[in-house]
Amino acid sequence: MAWSAVSGVLGLLVGLFLGHRLALGRDKRKEFNEATLKIRERLTAQLNGLTGLSIPEGVTQTDISKVVAIIGEKEANKLTTVSNRYLATLERCSMRRNSYGNRYAMSPGCMKEIKNDAEALYKVVQPK
Repeated sequence: MAWSAVSGVLGLLVGLFLGHRLALGRDKRKEFNEATLKIRERLTAQLNGLTGLSIPEGVTQTDISKVVAIIGEKEANKLTTVSNRYLATLERCSMRRNSYGNRYAMSPGCMKEIKNDAEALYKVVQPK
C-alpha cells in the first residue's frame, strides 16, 4: 500500500517536472519565431528583389541586436556569426548608391555573395 502511494507521488512529481520543461521549450521556440519574423520578412523581400545589380534594403544591425536582446547572447551565437558575415558582405559589395539612395552591387560576383549570405542568414532564422 505504501509503495503504491510513493510511486503515485513520484509519478506526479516526474510528470509535473516534464510538463514544465516542455512548456519552457515551447515558450522559447515561440519567442524565437516571433523575434526573427521581421528578419525573415526583410530577407525574403531582399532575395526576391535581387535583380540586375540593384540591392533592396535588407536586414540591419539594429534588427539583429533586437533579436539577440530577446533570445539572449548564448542562444544567438550562430545568428551573430552569420549576420556579421552578411552585413560585412553587404557593406563591402554595395558601396555604390544612385541619386535615390538605392544600393548597387560592385559586380555580379558580389551579387552572388550577397545572395549566398542572405540565404545563409535566412536558414538560421527559420522557424523552429
